[in-house]
Amino acid sequence: MWPWGHAAVGYLLYASFTRLSDRGLPGEAATVALAIATQLPDLIDKPLAYSFVLPEGRSLAHSVLFAVPLCALVWYFVDQEDQYVREAFVVGYASHLLADSYGALLAGRFSRASFLLWPILPSPDYPTESFAGHWEKLIGTLSSLSVDAVLVGELPAVVWQALLAVGIALLWVGDGMPGVRYLFAWVRNRS
Repeated sequence: MWPWGHAAVGYLLYASFTRLSDRGLPGEAATVALAIATQLPDLIDKPLAYSFVLPEGRSLAHSVLFAVPLCALVWYFVDQEDQYVREAFVVGYASHLLADSYGALLAGRFSRASFLLWPILPSPDYPTESFAGHWEKLIGTLSSLSVDAVLVGELPAVVWQALLAVGIALLWVGDGMPGVRYLFAWVRNRS
């Protein structure tokens, strides 16, 4: 899944969670923690795999054997007063792992989700591509779209993810763009 897809899935889950728990809209700091957590597994694994330290781009940080202790550490070290930040981080990180594995798990192709138990189980082999190769594939997919594919609904997964991200971005804007004021205040306090 692309970064915007992970961000969208994470925000949808967390915004639903806050609404269902009668808290209303997601908070400022919590949304920032959520955004970081939805990207963190790829920010750890992809560079390490591209530099041949890890076997695949879904291994160490995509494993529940790494995720559970990391989330426990965040839970422990983030102040009790920031309960919503802790929850948002856990939801964001878990949503990333869920988004990367749900298709294989629902299809019963458990070997394609073996990264969840890395290093006990080996990571599935994915085609080796550089970071630039991923963007070239995306641009190639988008440039080959046809009106017929759009009308019939046969869009590639990357397009569906982009549409999901746009829809969730509209939800985020409707929620008042939580996190933006927090980031601006943080930057202002640093300068």
